[in-house]
Amino acid sequence: MRLRVWLPSLAELVPETTLEFEVLDARRVMRSRGEAVVAALPKGMDCELVLHALDVVLMDVRLPPMSPSRLARALPGIVEDRLAGEVERSHIVAGPRNAAGGAVAAIVDRAPLQRALEIFRRAGVPIAAVTPQPLALPIEPGAWRVRLRGAQGSVRTGPYTGGGFAADRGPPAELQLMLAQSAVPPAAIEVEGDCDPQAWAETLGVDVRPAAPAVEAPPVALDLLQQEFSRGLVRLRPWRASVALGVALLATALAGLNLHAWMLRGQEKAIRASMVRIVQESFPQVSVVLDPVAQMKRLVSDLRTGAGADGGEFFALAAALAQVAEADSVESIDYREALFTVRFRSDYAGTQAQRASLAERAARAGIALSFSGEAVRIARKDGP
Repeated sequence: MRLRVWLPSLAELVPETTLEFEVLDARRVMRSRGEAVVAALPKGMDCELVLHALDVVLMDVRLPPMSPSRLARALPGIVEDRLAGEVERSHIVAGPRNAAGGAVAAIVDRAPLQRALEIFRRAGVPIAAVTPQPLALPIEPGAWRVRLRGAQGSVRTGPYTGGGFAADRGPPAELQLMLAQSAVPPAAIEVEGDCDPQAWAETLGVDVRPAAPAVEAPPVALDLLQQEFSRGLVRLRPWRASVALGVALLATALAGLNLHAWMLRGQEKAIRASMVRIVQESFPQVSVVLDPVAQMKRLVSDLRTGAGADGGEFFALAAALAQVAEADSVESIDYREALFTVRFRSDYAGTQAQRASLAERAARAGIALSFSGEAVRIARKDGP
């Protein structure tokens, strides 16, 4: 389902303006009609706005073969010489180009259109298309279609042509001018609204017949929601500040993550260098350290199982030493070339009495201590 709303002059549109609307089904058949202010329009449907005929100028133009983006920039220059107002204030779009390069350009004042879209946005009515009133009228081959509402009227003279005019009880002069300039005058003019068909026919020289309101809406021939007013950009505009803030926060977060990653890489290098140094100091026979963790595990495993040279002897002496000395008394242990050397704290084995007591306990544990300066060599005790 789609909502189609007929707008008055954009200069007169306010949220309290009563608007004509129609509800269309998927085949654009009119299911209902009514009138309501913007806030009271039926909800849950995309809306198609029909601009007042006098708000839009439809102009025949010749379009050079260009990409859509380049054509959008070129359109103001193409219509500028034929436009009475300031081209900078105008929103200009073009319909499809025919085989000869001709097309119809639609021109509307940008500021009032933007204000109208904002009124509907604030009321929660999503806009799907905006089209000029003449091109929203049904059309039959060989006939023009006129719509009269109060003192205003619009006419559709072809698939992409038409215009608006001021209407009173008599035939509008604009229609007479259009007929005079038409290369192929219509066989008839169908008028929806209050008019005198006989008087119109006598003045215009064309068969004029009354027409009932259409029961089916024609497809949108020319949508003005292009370029800066494209549907995606119109919906995005209210969120522009939020999007900008989100992008700024994302950029800050990414910068912070990169800085943190750089710091972690520095820490990783320092830790790896420390692990390499520990492996090389603990096992001087290892000349190259590629994976310090894996290599340390392998070397320690060799020691535990006795696979390395004197590995079992090392653990036996270390276990005996643990029975003799307190855990915090040892400053360092060195085991190389089958020699087990330990350095005790000076306050733990600094005197002759302390060393004698330590040697006595070591003897009971089955090991012998040999003091040489601050170093103490440990070996298995020979015999009982």
